[in-house]
Amino acid sequence: MSVIELSHISKRFGKFVAVDDLSFTVEKGEFFGFIGPNGAGKSTTMNMILNFIKQSRGEIALFGQQIPEHELDVKIRIGYVPSDVRFYPQLSVQDLIHYTLDFHHIKGDKAEIDRYCDLFQIDRKKKFGDLSLGNKKKVALVCSMIHHPELLIMDEPTNGLDPLMHARLFRLLKEKQNQGVTIFLSSHNLKEVEDYCSKVAFIKAGRLVGVEDLTTVNKKVKIITLKGEKLPVEQMEAIGAECIKQEDHEARFIYEQELGRLFATLSQFAADLDDITVGDRDLEEQFMAMYENQEAAR
Repeated sequence: MSVIELSHISKRFGKFVAVDDLSFTVEKGEFFGFIGPNGAGKSTTMNMILNFIKQSRGEIALFGQQIPEHELDVKIRIGYVPSDVRFYPQLSVQDLIHYTLDFHHIKGDKAEIDRYCDLFQIDRKKKFGDLSLGNKKKVALVCSMIHHPELLIMDEPTNGLDPLMHARLFRLLKEKQNQGVTIFLSSHNLKEVEDYCSKVAFIKAGRLVGVEDLTTVNKKVKIITLKGEKLPVEQMEAIGAECIKQEDHEARFIYEQELGRLFATLSQFAADLDDITVGDRDLEEQFMAMYENQEAAR
């Protein structure tokens, strides 16, 4: 079942195109990453999904229901963490939690709320306006989860969090995913996306660059780094390796072919090399390669 379905959505602000013909789906129970450089259109896309701003073109469906026609029906099933948290500054954290529960017409589970507040080390007596950036983000995280949403939309949720809180958040998110919650995560931290997301969409200048399944794609692609005075660049290219970087005494290759040919070739030249490294391509390598290929195609 598709929890989020975007079909050719676009958003224009005057002559400026913030999002251009974007289409992808997020399935139930996925931990879905949404990445791109600053100004790529990530927050604009999330704001359109939540109908905070209206798309200029295209269709959006959540839980199989069209937005905005069924907005009220679906929003009670969503938890949201904005990149810039702005709650009423004069209210205490405890008041904000109560107002969130009242908004959803539920009493809430006291033991669960206590657990969240203890987990994120939140002082519920403090006024929201007196909190640091990281503590404001932690309050937003708690408020996004206390009504048991089926979909969590999180825009840069780790901004301002220290490493301990960062780790606790993602343990909690994996717990939610195991319970069937769908998580849609925007982040600049490619390592956290790679570590936790099962699928990722790349966006640049408002356009979709690609969608990849991280459970399989990076295991098929190897990054080989060779160091030495005599680098077998031509021989590597002859077996299907692509040289992506070459400097004095060092070359890096992308390789997607049969590993037996790779190791047979490397063994022939091992005596001339100072170092050989073979590893899976990480998300940063993939991210840069996709963007550079898009630039070259223009």
